[in-house]
Amino acid sequence: MMRKIYVLVVVLLFAKTAFSQTDSSNTYELKQEVVVTAIRANTNTPITQYTISRKQLEEKYYGADIPTLINFTPSVNSYSDNGTGIGYSTFRLRGMDITRINFTVNGIPVNDPEVQGVFFNNFADLATSAENIQIQRGVGTTTNGSAAYGGSVNLLSKNLSTKPEFNIHAGYGSYNSRRMSVEYQTGLIDNKFAFYGRISEVGTDGYRNHSGSVIRSYFASAAYFGKKSVLKLNAFGGSSESQLAYNGIDKPTMDLDRTTSPFTNNERDAFKQNFFQLQYSYNLNKHANVVASAYYVTGNAPRFEYSAYSTASYPYTYSSMNMPNAIVGNDTLTSSDFLVNYKLNQQFFGGFINYNYKLNRVELNAGIHANGFQSDHYMEVAWARNAPASVEPNHQVYFNTGYKNEASAFIKLNYHITDALSVFADAQMRAVSFHYNAKVLDIRKDNSKVDDMNWTFFNPKLGVRYILNDKTAFYGMAGRTSREPTRSDYFQDDFATNPVTKQSDVKYETVNDFEFGTNFKSKKIILNANVFAMEFENQIVNTGQINAVAYYITTNVKASYRRGIELDFLWKINKYVWLMNSSSFSKNKATEITQHYSLPDYSDTAITYKNSSLALSPELIINQGIRIIPMSWLYIEANYRYVSMQYLDNSTDKNISLPEFNLIDARIGINLSKWFSYGIPTISIQCNNITNEKYSPSGSTTPFSNTISYDANGKAINGTSSLYFPAATRNVFVTLNWKF
Repeated sequence: MMRKIYVLVVVLLFAKTAFSQTDSSNTYELKQEVVVTAIRANTNTPITQYTISRKQLEEKYYGADIPTLINFTPSVNSYSDNGTGIGYSTFRLRGMDITRINFTVNGIPVNDPEVQGVFFNNFADLATSAENIQIQRGVGTTTNGSAAYGGSVNLLSKNLSTKPEFNIHAGYGSYNSRRMSVEYQTGLIDNKFAFYGRISEVGTDGYRNHSGSVIRSYFASAAYFGKKSVLKLNAFGGSSESQLAYNGIDKPTMDLDRTTSPFTNNERDAFKQNFFQLQYSYNLNKHANVVASAYYVTGNAPRFEYSAYSTASYPYTYSSMNMPNAIVGNDTLTSSDFLVNYKLNQQFFGGFINYNYKLNRVELNAGIHANGFQSDHYMEVAWARNAPASVEPNHQVYFNTGYKNEASAFIKLNYHITDALSVFADAQMRAVSFHYNAKVLDIRKDNSKVDDMNWTFFNPKLGVRYILNDKTAFYGMAGRTSREPTRSDYFQDDFATNPVTKQSDVKYETVNDFEFGTNFKSKKIILNANVFAMEFENQIVNTGQINAVAYYITTNVKASYRRGIELDFLWKINKYVWLMNSSSFSKNKATEITQHYSLPDYSDTAITYKNSSLALSPELIINQGIRIIPMSWLYIEANYRYVSMQYLDNSTDKNISLPEFNLIDARIGINLSKWFSYGIPTISIQCNNITNEKYSPSGSTTPFSNTISYDANGKAINGTSSLYFPAATRNVFVTLNWKF
């Protein structure tokens, strides 16, 4: 990776010299928005949405990854394994985790097709190369890749500039958190070519003990501009090295030392992921254009080392590790402690073609998309306390491959009946297949047969928008989306621990989403407010437990709902003082859910709960901010954040929950241009958790229930306990940005 960074630096420096004489007076605007026109919502679309502009990104982003960056928008709750927002981090939208949220970059699906998660640490600092980010809440409009079930996030990379630009971003903060990033744009060359490149390194030691991360990443674009067309190549990705910290700690441990991690210093991983995209857009005429894009993604995990300790209640036997028993003296040993290494090798390729048409009262988008995915999963034993003499180093325990294919087509129509009234229709057909193949090893015979799976979904949406006057508009939308279970929903592990001979062993989930909202915009006030009702059939929800490879254990719920109110508000009282608010209130319930609890002796007890609150779904999130601009070169911003109590499983037991928390963050931005004649230097000081709140934004439950007791009415009470993911106390990050 360092060699790649060195080569890119040389190329950028050469480009600076070679193209410095290019005529930068050309005012031709280089746009790439057309590549996402078909999958994004515009201001006329009756969709609940929020778009983070380039200016907001430059002010708010300091190095903590995208989940932290978007935390100020309605219904978002983020957390990171190490507590800093750098490294392994993720978010929930309306209480649903990232496996239920569609994420794309320039239309490329970023969700892993099998587990449908997004691993932001593989390509950290992506926000530096972003033009804007659009968040759609609810089923939204049709997009590429996994279904937009709880919402979607679409990132558009930076537009190529007409003029040369050179940017340096350097930051340092608490817990040895740091960020170094260099960007360069050539500007428009001969009115035909333009190039952009970025290299970055982001890292932290982590708030929790031995939970550090180092991520090196890049983004590069090259484009050719014809009279009617644009041909563009994008490449981005990176490599990460992280110490493991994805398990929580119990309350006694947290009270003693909240920075504790249950992992040892030598438990760590390394991941690499690279995305390549070739996109072509052609203007057929002034009313229509066509966009074609092909992409290729590679990913691998050369290391994911995990200490598997053998205990009386949870033995790691030689048989389960695909080894013969060990002979030590006259004794035959059947179990041992192990250091295991999980590995991945992935390939993902696909493409899409979109047609966009706009004339008078008609806006039409149509497209097709297809991709194929292959992922090898395997585990090796790197070390055993008493390794059998016949076992070679890196002994393979299992090896399996998942194959996932998808094809979809959609059509969208936005028709303006009058200047004030428009109707919107969106229909998608999506076909998905999954095939699993496991290698038969010498000792561990894999009898867990997994049948091939195929799904076909029809996902329709219908909406209306009414413009009352030049300031106020109202909208309503109803949509239905279904999606297939993930690989982890079936296996609850990295391989098939039990036969999956029926696709219906885990049912696919469906949501009927109803959204009603209003938008108000004047010179001083911007207000977006909406109510939503998401009615689910067979929703796949977290049970609270996390498996050995960091995925939540899940189960189907026959009937459930998420209903609420969301508010986004900006009031520019005058040019010196702004007030901002982003809040959500929701009820998240399962009509009936059965959870299974395992006792230490592996016996199983099922408990059924009725009208229970869904796990990790806070009812109230408030973001209240104030911005003061005393001078043109200075702004001061303070933000208050409140998140209500969250249950850690679906039992609605307050003893198994996360307490509510209150945070105050502050930011100071200073433009130093008046003191420097060269470039535009700015300094930002980000201070998080000023009041030193000791809080946990997320958590899980213990893998075993110590006891199953019964109350006076004979109702079973589980003995599961809470595990917490502590977040950092007061911390500071200072950033210098210098644009030339």
